[in-house]
Amino acid sequence: MKNASLWSATGTPPAFPAVSEDSEVDVVVVGGGITGLTAALLMAASGTRVMLVEARRLGSGVSGGSTFHLTEAVDTRYQQIEKDFGKEGARLVAQSSRAAIEQVASLVQGHGIACDFMRRPGLLYADEAKDVEGLRKEHEAAARAGLAVELLETASLPFATLGAVRFPDQAQMHGLRYLAGLATAAAAAGARLHEESRVITIDDGDPCTIHLEHGPTVRAKKVLVATHAPLNRVFLQTKIHAYRSYVLAFPLPASALPDALFWDTLDPYHYFSSFAVDGTSYLVVGGEDHKTGTEQDTAPHYDALLAWTKERFGVAEPAFRWSAQVEEPVDGLPYIGRNSASENVYVATGFSGNGITFGTVAALLVTDLVRGKESPWAELYAATRLKPIAAAAEFMAENIDFPMHFFSDRLRPVEAKEPNDIGPGEGKTMRVNGERLACYRDREGLLHAVSSVCTHLGCLVKFNGAETSWDCPCHGSRFSIDGEVLDGPATRPLAKRQVR
Repeated sequence: MKNASLWSATGTPPAFPAVSEDSEVDVVVVGGGITGLTAALLMAASGTRVMLVEARRLGSGVSGGSTFHLTEAVDTRYQQIEKDFGKEGARLVAQSSRAAIEQVASLVQGHGIACDFMRRPGLLYADEAKDVEGLRKEHEAAARAGLAVELLETASLPFATLGAVRFPDQAQMHGLRYLAGLATAAAAAGARLHEESRVITIDDGDPCTIHLEHGPTVRAKKVLVATHAPLNRVFLQTKIHAYRSYVLAFPLPASALPDALFWDTLDPYHYFSSFAVDGTSYLVVGGEDHKTGTEQDTAPHYDALLAWTKERFGVAEPAFRWSAQVEEPVDGLPYIGRNSASENVYVATGFSGNGITFGTVAALLVTDLVRGKESPWAELYAATRLKPIAAAAEFMAENIDFPMHFFSDRLRPVEAKEPNDIGPGEGKTMRVNGERLACYRDREGLLHAVSSVCTHLGCLVKFNGAETSWDCPCHGSRFSIDGEVLDGPATRPLAKRQVR
């Protein structure tokens, strides 16, 4: 079994150089995932001088870990969207999601992107009696939003189900091969793409100044922060919260699963589909989400997902396993548009489990805003919006974590008294010269020590054993065993320390 996504193991975007000198462009796009690459292509095709900067490799972040469901069946149910944002809000969510599907289809065809793009239906199904009435209400709400949905008595799966809502004409594709095609097309259209160019800070202004970790600066009239988690934006961080979602891929006969995307109504929920890569069909199953940094032993989530899949499909061991970060908005919809207290900086975040759909929506929306065009979706998704009724309870529940962890974690004892208490493959906290350190011993016996203080807002990181990383429970930043940033909002690494 490979600890890598099916997509990264079978597709690699082209390489691009790091930014080598100070530059000036019309727009800087920060982040080389679905949002950033789509926006860079659309802007460059319209004649905009655009530069995209990616901290690591294109597609190495959340987009590369997606299951690449492209769908109108968004995570927040339409009955809830209608309640919180009105019937017009629900209609606009459906409209923008359909526009995203058609935009991806157009780019695939127009640029000849070989990513096995396919149209297929999606089914939201229930296998517990308590969820059947909710399915009926969701069918009615989705229909009122303008979707051509159908209510079924069964999802036609190899295990019992009690009904389903069928969303026709959804889509799926090989994720990294699609991103590779976007990158090639964007570069051909004149976009300047750069990897290994981590942004540390952005000074809003006219123009904006973007500071890179390795030295150069870039000036631009507009900036789109397409990093999934906004860079050090404290206010926006109170409205989004990071979760980990786990995925397994099993070799499977092509006939073992209907040709569709599936999502259940359980909590935690599951999502799955079949997908053929280079002649081999896979069952790709995801779920078991939990808040990032709150659990040290995350292996049970993989175990639970494996047990759930074996019970229903009789599979053996997976060929691939991976996880990805999911940013949940407190009121159920993404935050896309001009950032709070900014004139020329735009953000796109809070996509829940619909990153490919909403990432494409964000690229379309921000491209219009940057070009001075009106968008019918701008008000609905505005990053500056406040929805007290929709978000109040969730806002309070989620934001209690910051003060709780910031203070209480400092009162907890360290996990190791000395280096010998840390065995190979273990990560533990240890106090050295009065400083609390995060220490990991690799399989060869070498000890890796870094400061345990997250560089975002100062909470203490915790070890994630299943992914060999240090995760922050406050806002979801993640770091490697050597302190390098894996997931934001942190932009600076954990300080390295020497332990004898």
